[in-house]
Amino acid sequence: MKAVRTFIVEDQGMFRAFLEQWLTALPGFKLVGAAPSSEEGLVLLPGAQPELLIIDLQLPGMDGLEFLAGARRILPGVRALVLSSLEDSLALTRVRESGAQGYLEKSAGPAELRAALQAVADGGHSYSPRYRETLGREQAKPQGVGKILSRREQEVLAHILAGRSSRQTAELIGISARTVEFHRANLMGKLGASNAAELITNARRQGLA
Repeated sequence: MKAVRTFIVEDQGMFRAFLEQWLTALPGFKLVGAAPSSEEGLVLLPGAQPELLIIDLQLPGMDGLEFLAGARRILPGVRALVLSSLEDSLALTRVRESGAQGYLEKSAGPAELRAALQAVADGGHSYSPRYRETLGREQAKPQGVGKILSRREQEVLAHILAGRSSRQTAELIGISARTVEFHRANLMGKLGASNAAELITNARRQGLA
């Protein structure tokens, strides 16, 4: 049986080394590359030609979901398993709307990781129980994040919560700083904030960070 060509994007050196070693010994999979950042990963993808991505959600610069969007412009059919320690509704709503085929917490064990990876490689989906529970509760809310914020607003809010300026956010997302400010203004209106500090406070109060 043909091994599934797999590429890893993970900024934590020790965890990336574990994934590389573990994946190299895993039957049915072939490690074709690894990168510590989204930017480096996008440079390596055309040469690596992976069929499956293992992506850390929290990365320096572009985050894992922005990497996934860029990867699919290069390889439209590539599948993805997202790994993260984040469990807030904003992060998980963004994962759902990214179209990633799987999500698993980094606290999971190797057996859970193998099962999730195999399910995604086989053309299916694999989302952790915590992921499903969190999104189930969020979707039941009249003001759930996916109901009141657009995908771009969610993306901009994630960068604001990470402490990035409008200019930094614009460079990472690939839009103008003026457009970022437009989305920031919309976010303040929707979350009842009059300034950036209130926006962050209100977002945290609503469980978005």
